[in-house]
Parts: sequence; C-alpha cells; structure tokens
Amino acid sequence: MQKDSIAQAAKVFLFHLNNSNDENGILAHEGWKIHQVNEAEKTKIEHEYYPTVSVEVDSKFINDFCDSVLTNMKAYAKIKLTDALIRESAGSSYLIAFSPARIRR
Repeated sequence: MQKDSIAQAAKVFLFHLNNSNDENGILAHEGWKIHQVNEAEKTKIEHEYYPTVSVEVDSKFINDFCDSVLTNMKAYAKIKLTDALIRESAGSSYLIAFSPARIRR
C-alpha cells in the first residue's frame, strides 16, 4: 500500500464518518471514539452501538492509516472525538468509529 493510497483511504473513512455524523444527528457532546480492533471486537461494538463506521486495513499498514486519519481530522470540524488517541489492540485488522453515547437499546 502506497502512502498516497493510505491517505486516500483515510479520507474516504472520514467522509463516511462525517456522513454518519450528519445522518444520525451526533451532537458535539456525544462525540466519537476510534479503535483498532480484530473481527470479534468489531462485531461486539457493532452489536452494542449504533451507528458505527468501520474499515478493514492490512495489519501492516494500520498504524500509518490511523496516523493519516488523525492528521486529516482537521478538515472535518463537525466530527468530535472523545479522545485524541486511537485505542490500539494486538492483531487488529479493522478501524472502527462509534459514539459511546449511542448504545443500542
């Protein structure tokens, strides 16, 4: 994966996150969390929270992808992160964003 394609994929992820933010009326005080997860953790988060936005990333490039996401966040002022860091997990192959305030009922 080239550096340009990592940056482009990060922009697409943020585009979808921004759309989900608008479509679901996520308020500034609710915010989003972004985690690196494996498939089981991704499924668990998708079951517990709505909405979620996720992308599968080759584990060799996931840290570069996360850096690119954080770098490009400036262009999306409406997206508020509850943490300025992305939680990492060993063996991660997905990046998932969710709003901890939006628990499925």
